Amino acid sequence: MLNLAGKVAVITGAASGIGLALARGAQARGAQIVIADIRDDALRAAKAELSGGGEVLAVRTDVADMDEMTRLADVAEQRFGKVHLLFNNAGVFASGVCWEVSSEEYDWVIGVNQRSVINGIKAFVPRMIKHGEASHVVTTSSGAGITVSPGFSSYSMTKHAVVALTEALYLDLAAEGIRHIGVTLVMPGVIQSKIMFPEKTGPAGLQAELKSRLDNPNLSALEASMRASVDSGLPAEALANQVYRAIQQQDLYVLPNFVDEGSQAIAQGIATGRASGINNYPDLFTPLFTE
Repeated sequence: MLNLAGKVAVITGAASGIGLALARGAQARGAQIVIADIRDDALRAAKAELSGGGEVLAVRTDVADMDEMTRLADVAEQRFGKVHLLFNNAGVFASGVCWEVSSEEYDWVIGVNQRSVINGIKAFVPRMIKHGEASHVVTTSSGAGITVSPGFSSYSMTKHAVVALTEALYLDLAAEGIRHIGVTLVMPGVIQSKIMFPEKTGPAGLQAELKSRLDNPNLSALEASMRASVDSGLPAEALANQVYRAIQQQDLYVLPNFVDEGSQAIAQGIATGRASGINNYPDLFTPLFTE
């Protein structure tokens, strides 16, 4: 599937960052593209940019809403026919102390990061099974899907769930003998994107809470450090190229820029602890337990 001529790709969270890079990559490889996002202005700007490379369908979509994801699948088929590539990419991040995050904020993050993937699978995979042509489902999780850090309560929780769900999709397709649908799970570290600004997509009713998180000096320092890292992180286009290479090679995992010694030590320490029943967190985050 390196040459995507005649294929149709649907990308959620496509108005910026990783999603827009994936849309550019699909278009450059010959696919007809359907871009979805909840932000009207950003979606219009992305469509205007991408329209220079061919016809683009832009559909405002609340990925947390199953009815809207079904509608996205319907209009994609009506415009272009069978969908061959689904990129479950939409995601949000907001730091928080787990007992202080409101139920409403948890619901928002769960909806965008986790339920969107459920909705994408349910809306598109049965159609891919039915049409029988070579297809692929790509889910954007995160390095936070295999690690946990202070302040990441809602983000890590949902990204862990997305890892398990995508692996389950891979195994269920294999168990059912469905060989024409590939699955790839992307777990990036720091990528140049705008995910560190949850205010841009957060519901109006959560704006005050989202802003107040930075009154906590630990969370403020965490996000400032992450924003600085994001600014110098792996370009989204480089990640997209890795994803398309994984699709071609039928790779399940893409773990870009999460290969430094520190990140690997944390991920391996957490995984080993879970598998052996040993609490490795005091060693992995020594300052937290010694100050």
